[in-house]
Amino acid sequence: MVAFILGCFYLLNALIYIWLLKDGFNVLGFIYNSKNRNFLLLYDLPFIALAILAMIEQMHWLFFILFLMHSLNSVTLLFKPSLFYQTKNDIQNLDETTLVNYMVMMSVVAGLGCIFLSYL
Repeated sequence: MVAFILGCFYLLNALIYIWLLKDGFNVLGFIYNSKNRNFLLLYDLPFIALAILAMIEQMHWLFFILFLMHSLNSVTLLFKPSLFYQTKNDIQNLDETTLVNYMVMMSVVAGLGCIFLSYL
C-alpha cells in the first residue's frame, strides 16, 4: 500500500513539473535559489519517509534507489550547500525545458515502477 502511495506522489510530482513548465515558471531558478533551501528539504521529506516505509513493507532495489537519491540530495543541501549550488553552473549549459522534461520522465518512471511493485 505504501508503494502505491509513493507512486502516486511521484506521478503528482510529474504533473506539478508539467504544470510549472506550461505556465513558464523558472523551475531551475527556484531550485537553485539558496533562499528556497528549506522548502526543498521539506519537499524531499515525504519521499524519503515513504521510500523507507516501502522498503520496510517490501524490500526492492527500486525503493532503495529512490531513498538514496532523495537522501543524498537532502544531505548535500544540509551539510554541503555550496556543492549543491555549484552544480548550477554545470546545468546552465542544458536547456531548462530539456532538464524539466527529464525530471518529468524520471518521476513518471519512478511512479509507475512503484505502482507496479505495489501489485506484486
